Amino acid sequence: MSRFIGRRSSNPSFTGRDLTSEVVFAQQGDVETRNELLRQYTPFISQVAAKVCKRYIDPKQDDEFSVALEAFDEAITNYSEGKGSSFLSFANLVIRRRIIDYIRKEARHRGSLAFEHTIEGEEDSDQSPVEVQASLEQYQLDYESSLRREEIQHYKEKLEEYKIDLMELPDLSPKHVDARRNAISIASIVANNSQLRNSFLATKKLPMKELMGHVKVSRKTVERNRTYIVAVILLLVDDYRYLHDYLNIEPESERGERIEEGHRDAGY
Repeated sequence: MSRFIGRRSSNPSFTGRDLTSEVVFAQQGDVETRNELLRQYTPFISQVAAKVCKRYIDPKQDDEFSVALEAFDEAITNYSEGKGSSFLSFANLVIRRRIIDYIRKEARHRGSLAFEHTIEGEEDSDQSPVEVQASLEQYQLDYESSLRREEIQHYKEKLEEYKIDLMELPDLSPKHVDARRNAISIASIVANNSQLRNSFLATKKLPMKELMGHVKVSRKTVERNRTYIVAVILLLVDDYRYLHDYLNIEPESERGERIEEGHRDAGY
């Protein structure tokens, strides 16, 4: 931890710049600015870690805080405003994933030790190799569910900023494969075009006039699927590894089953 956080920055212009500018300065090699960001956002880092671990995280004692701090530093290094997310939104995702990866690694390590003891015939081992393997496989399933829950919760909060209810998405999705494919294509155009994307993120509305010059469907078609298109854009501009599965073209029944599974994982 000490290698990140040093003395308070003596740069008098620090508090006069917005957060994105501070991140850019840190990326350009301003060590004092980077350390100051890590110091100032310690409460944010602890809060995100606590949400993942479902308990209070002590910055002075818990290893999870060190993992979260390094993740925040990683987010500073890798953040790109052009991808659409705010820095704190991006940092939130990086911290969550690094902590989950850490928890997974620790659990697998404990499972491996138990497995080794069992193979060696330790008398105090109360699990057979088959039971240990089953435990590890169950852990993997639980881990995948944890990732889905975290991404669904984050995505749900993002959708609420655009007045969209996650629970309504299955009903708002185009029913036909071609219509769904067209909607996803339109969302991809917005997400991948910096001008369209920035306009969308700034206004929280589809830039209809500009967008119509990039698509081959009617304005009426875009309007009809507006909510679904917005939801897909938000999936594309953020790094949702598991939620990207929602974009697969597949039979309607299978897609509905997976969305329902995601809702159950999230406790909805």
